[in-house]
Amino acid sequence: MAHSTYYRRFTLLIVVFDYLWAIFWRLVIFIIKYIRFFVLYLLGNNMGFYISEWWREWWGWDKVKNAIRSLPGRLGFEKGSELRFFRLRLNLENGEVYDEILERYLTERERYGLYFILNVYSKTKQEVKERGEYVTLSHICPAIHCPMFKENVKAFEALFGYQPELLYKAAKPFGYETMEYGDAAVKIYTLPKVPIVIGIWAGEESLPPSANILFDKSVTNYLDCEAAIALAGATLARLILSLAKTVGIDVSKVKFSYRYQCTE
Repeated sequence: MAHSTYYRRFTLLIVVFDYLWAIFWRLVIFIIKYIRFFVLYLLGNNMGFYISEWWREWWGWDKVKNAIRSLPGRLGFEKGSELRFFRLRLNLENGEVYDEILERYLTERERYGLYFILNVYSKTKQEVKERGEYVTLSHICPAIHCPMFKENVKAFEALFGYQPELLYKAAKPFGYETMEYGDAAVKIYTLPKVPIVIGIWAGEESLPPSANILFDKSVTNYLDCEAAIALAGATLARLILSLAKTVGIDVSKVKFSYRYQCTE
């Protein structure tokens, strides 16, 4: 009995150690990524170039077009000369992106982050089915540092937090599915294989409104931490923009950013 007890304790210790070791390395990788961005930012200030130029260097159309052009007929995209998703249309010939919500083409600067996300998505080796189990961003990103995302969450809460039903009107152009979560929640396919659930809890006198974003557990097969958090932030921004267009609500009084990357 004593030997059996010691064996179980030893096995449990090994499992806990493996789990903590995995978390440690995920944190290391995450920190290295953001140190890289911070160093580039400092270099930009001292050497006269801007972070947007770095984005152009790494994520300009010429750098990613081959990867993105591999997507038609794969990972839920239909075959054709353009990618259609999330009320966006990407021309595979020249990389231009038409936004059906804004009713205009995205600027070159606005496209870099979107190219980055699609490039990550295109690296998927094998499709997996949705699990129907949802996780928060903290499950994907052990430490969340994305000013754009945090800013957009606050704006989203301010606009939808006292009228949660507005979420359904804002989400209508995206073909949402209603979810039993919070006071109002929708499931939207931002990419063909990447659904996002956005839930809002209404504010009360002593309690401010609260929003939460969930991903299907299968997301880690398609996106990394950086791409997932940028896509979540952009999803909130697009719902805010859709609210302004479909309902006519003035959103100029809240501060939010419509872009597909955390950095400017």
